[in-house]
Order: sequence, then structure tokens, then C-alpha cells
Amino acid sequence: MLERADGKAVSLGRVACLVAGASSMLLAASAAHAAGFASAEFAGESGTVVSPNPAGLYFNPAAIAFVPGVDIFASGVLALRSGSWTHASAKGEAPDPAGAEGANTGTAHFTNVFGAPALAATTKVGDFAFGAGVYVPFGGRMRWDTNERFLHDPNYPLAAGGAQRWTITDGAITHLFSTLGAAVRWEHFALGLTGNLIYSSITTTQAKSYSAAGLPDTTSEGRNRVDVSGWDGSFGVGAMLEAIPDQLWFAASYQSRPNIGGQMKLNGTLTLGYQGEVSSQPITFLHALPDILRLGVRYKYSPDLELRLFGDYTRWSVLSGQCISTRDKPCGVSASGTDVTPELTTIQYMAREWNDTFAVRLGLTYELTPDVGVVWGAGYESAASPDATLDPATPDAPSVRMALGARIALTRNLTGTVGITGVASFVRDNTGKSTLSTYDLPARRADGGGVYELWLALLSLGLEMHL
Repeated sequence: MLERADGKAVSLGRVACLVAGASSMLLAASAAHAAGFASAEFAGESGTVVSPNPAGLYFNPAAIAFVPGVDIFASGVLALRSGSWTHASAKGEAPDPAGAEGANTGTAHFTNVFGAPALAATTKVGDFAFGAGVYVPFGGRMRWDTNERFLHDPNYPLAAGGAQRWTITDGAITHLFSTLGAAVRWEHFALGLTGNLIYSSITTTQAKSYSAAGLPDTTSEGRNRVDVSGWDGSFGVGAMLEAIPDQLWFAASYQSRPNIGGQMKLNGTLTLGYQGEVSSQPITFLHALPDILRLGVRYKYSPDLELRLFGDYTRWSVLSGQCISTRDKPCGVSASGTDVTPELTTIQYMAREWNDTFAVRLGLTYELTPDVGVVWGAGYESAASPDATLDPATPDAPSVRMALGARIALTRNLTGTVGITGVASFVRDNTGKSTLSTYDLPARRADGGGVYELWLALLSLGLEMHL
């Protein structure tokens, strides 16, 4: 049993049960808006390396040592994401047949609404703090609009999937973290450590050409669907220094790659459909997530005003590609894209060659009254995908963001937060720069060249209970 400030006992087991129970409520995806699949928006503007709250279990485990008593944090984010891809005919692609003009060119659109909750709790025992949480820091969900022109076409009904369908029609990627952590504080300095159990799920559907070239061809079009999942582990470490008591803090944290640098191995099925016939086979999907370094500073300028400056460096360069093979068989290709496995067990290789990214953000909180505070934030983030491998399945561009919200004391022990964030991406044009169609099979894919436009709005809600 633990004791609250008022002397009443609190069961650590009850706190742990509350956190563990939240895993059954989590939705399948979050708002992939940042570089790569990053979607760590579950704490809004409270999700920083320098903020002392239970969300620190992900952003900086040392921060939980600065949270007194028992703290339970619940939040949810609702995302409205839209975008478009305008594509002209690429070299090597078969021309549209008569009656299907525009099936593989023009502008495709998507507008998706989705969201995910998160829950975390921490407790302080002397100089030590302990916590547990569940959340989705990497994920996304996407469904592209249909091309109404071909929706009821008797000859080319699959062209209704849109010009981007050779890369994706719909898909979801989810990396659900279940975290346990601990931290220790020596007066003004703290260190923290977490362990993460990660459940990963990837599903995607796209058009498949059955022509010998393996490039978009409306006359030999089918569908394939990948559905894979698996479990992995990772860890996080962090430090926080209170340089000037109750006024200035410095913080740093590191989140490791899943499997401590190894590839993530997800198993599942590949389903193929062509001319009314459907077949499936067991597959293994090799995948990778980055490690992340975060730094930040928090300054209490006055009793009413707090400033935060923080950022991260994310090693997306670990994702050189994603590879699909026959279940539990080797997977790999040469520089030109040919299968190099002994038994030719590589089914498809998706070149990524992503770049490391960086993000910088500025935030402030101004207390209008002891019970009401205004929260503001702004930031910039670079893009992971190079022009050569950018495609409609993982649209990405440098972006700027602006956030505005409020923190409201609902009762003596309960605080509510609400915030709206807009993320605007720069228009990106890689026409003529895509190399995806120049590889040999099985790495050859549809050309990803075109004009990409992306936009995202986020509504975040949170409750924090102090016991």
C-alpha cells in the first residue's frame, strides 16, 4: 500500500489494473502525420521530454520522478487527415486501354477521420517513482477515395480504386506500446528507465499487375492484401535536471529501436485475387522502427508563464526497405532489385531508403487564473522519405504545426485539457524523380512520382487525476 498526501492508503495494484485494463479499449491506429509512421500525439502539448506527467513513460521516463503522489493520465486524440496525389503517366507504364483513359493518371484524394486513446499512471514512493502505460506512438490509417468514373464500369471496375491503387487503396499500421517504468530522484536530478512490449499490426490492400513487367496495366489487374502482426520489445532511458529550483529544467531521453537494433519480424498472410480466383499464402514481413533522441528545456519565467523548447532526432535511416518472403524464409534483394535468397523466397521488396529526421518545437503555458491556463505550441519537422522512394502509401513532406489549447482544474484533484493542432505540409513534387519502377523484380513497383499535398487537424482531450 502507498500513502497519499492526506494519509489515505492507495493500492499500487489498483493503479496497475487501471492501466492494464485500458489496453482493451485502444483503437487500432493513431494519427500518422509526422515523419514516417510517427504519431505520438496522445498527450497533446503535455507530451514533451521536459513535462512531468505520466506521459513521460514514453517521452522521458525520468520526468515521472518529478510527479508527486499517484497520478493517472487518460487522453484521446481525434484526427482529420486529408491529402491528394496528382500523377502523370510514367516511363514503362502501359498506356490506358481504350475506354479506360485516366485510370492510372490524374488526381487521387483521401480524407480520413480516426483516433486513439491512451492511459498511463505513476506513483511516487520516497525517492523512487513507478509507472505503467499503454499508447500508440507509431501508427496510421488511410483509405483513398474511389474514382467515381469507374465505379460501375463493366470492363474496368477495379480502376475505381483510383490512380494510386497500384501502391495502396487502404491500409493501417499500428504499433501498440505497453510500458512499465521506474525512476529515481536525487534532490534536483533524476534518471528513469522503461521497458516496452510492442504489438505491431500492418494491413494493406493494393492493385497488382499480372503482366510480365510487373508495372501498372489495367488490362491485367488484380488485388493483393497483406495482413501481418507480431510482438517485439524495446527500452527507454531519460534524465532530468532541475538546474534552478522551481524555475529551470533540462532533460534528455533515448528510445531504442525494437529488438535493440534488429529487424521486426511480423507473420501473417498474403491474399491474391485475380479474375475471380482468390489464393493466400503464409508470409513473413520484415520491418523496422527508429530509435529517437530527445532534448529539451523548460523555464518558469514567472508564476503565471512557463516556456518550453524541445526537439528530437529520429533515425529513420534504419528503414532501408520492407521485405516480404515466404513464411520464415530468407528475404533480400540485390542493389538492382533481384532476389538474392538461396531458394528465391523473396515475394516483394519495398525500397524506402529513408532519411533521419529532426523536429523542433516551442510551447508555453499562461495561467489566466489558478484554475485555467492557456497552452500554445508551434514547431517544424523534416521529412523521412526521399524523392526517389516517396509513394502514396507513405506520403511525407516537411511540415509546420500550430497548437492552441487550455488546461482547466475541474476539481481539486482532477484537471482537464483540450487542444486543437493544425499540421500543414509543404507541397511536394517528385515527378520524374521516382526510381521505384526502375528496379528489377521483385523490388519493382509502380512509379511514385507526382505532386503530394497533405493536411492534418487534431483534437486532443485529456484528464489527469492527482491522488
